[in-house]
Amino acid sequence: MYAGEVSAPSPEYVREFVESLPAAYRAAFDDDARRAHAATALARGGAPAKVGAFASPRPGAFALCVIAEDRPGLLATVGAAFVLATLDVVDGAAFTRATPAGRAEAVDLFWVHPSASATEAPASAAAAADRVERALVDLLEGRADVDTARPAPARAGAETIVRFIESEAGALATLEVETYDRSGLLLALARALFQQRVQIVGSQVKTLGDRVLDRFDIVELDHSPIGPTRRLEIQVAVIAAVQPR
Repeated sequence: MYAGEVSAPSPEYVREFVESLPAAYRAAFDDDARRAHAATALARGGAPAKVGAFASPRPGAFALCVIAEDRPGLLATVGAAFVLATLDVVDGAAFTRATPAGRAEAVDLFWVHPSASATEAPASAAAAADRVERALVDLLEGRADVDTARPAPARAGAETIVRFIESEAGALATLEVETYDRSGLLLALARALFQQRVQIVGSQVKTLGDRVLDRFDIVELDHSPIGPTRRLEIQVAVIAAVQPR
């Protein structure tokens, strides 16, 4: 947990928190990380969002846990908060869980480093978490505008591949985007999906050198599968958001 002020959750709270998340989460994080994530969720209380840091063996990046009440466009708002905080996403994974009260809560984990445009880098993961939290809460409460956060322009001639991958169950469609990395890319992608009125129920962000491979599990707002015609519309919208204009 971060900033010493976050109370340690009880073992029962941690167990319930972990069990409310999908198997992919449990496979990805050890007990220490799970306790830190649960502590951030507990600290959120009724606040619109809470951001905490957690220990990670990955060098050169701050590991941040973003907990917020799930809502349409949340991932785009989180992406905007990173841009406003002058932090770039290196890797990430987004999950959704049901709280004991039955509300949908986003549990998003990111590894970030300062953007090239940052005039002052945060001194610690706790400082980075505080910077993102302030930006995110301001966006969620209307004191800042998502439109003021602008992704960096794409590289001219950058190759972008956008495709759909079927899930085994067939209910979820996974949109895979491979392109060159740039500051604010998560914002550009999540904003395009929000504008297409689809719901992101899970995502993964992977940076491999100067290339990024992002995957988004999406459904329609009524949780129905994405049909063939809509898939083409979504692919066109995502390419337009990523490619230079």
